[in-house]
Amino acid sequence: MKQQNQSKKESDLAERIGELQEKRESIEKEILALKNQGEIAPNGAWIVRYRARGQGGTYWYYKWQSKQAIFITKKGNNSCHKYIGKPGSSAFMKAVEMMLRRTKIEALQQVQYTLDLGLMDLIEESTRINQNNDQEKSKSIR
Repeated sequence: MKQQNQSKKESDLAERIGELQEKRESIEKEILALKNQGEIAPNGAWIVRYRARGQGGTYWYYKWQSKQAIFITKKGNNSCHKYIGKPGSSAFMKAVEMMLRRTKIEALQQVQYTLDLGLMDLIEESTRINQNNDQEKSKSIR
């Protein structure tokens, strides 16, 4: 009876490990597909809305912003910001798509991390079961 119960536990554990590994692989494929869709927003950068005043009056424009100087200016200097343009412009839409891809990738990576923790827990559980099996075998041999 113990042998049958132990076998069921091992089978259940193997099934759960397989499910987690399959999900992790699926998420990895999603991340790769997102990376292949186009550019990704730089880490630590976000889109900022600014109001500017010019000869034609006041208008809004957008730029990339970062705490570190990760952008290169036309003159080759490092900068904490990079001009994007007016809302709805092709540059604006490209920046939004870049930001969207990065946000999705970061969310998927967080899920992967959770799955990795789950896999570690299951491996630990498997090790514990195997140790118990070994102890049971050594007791029966004596």
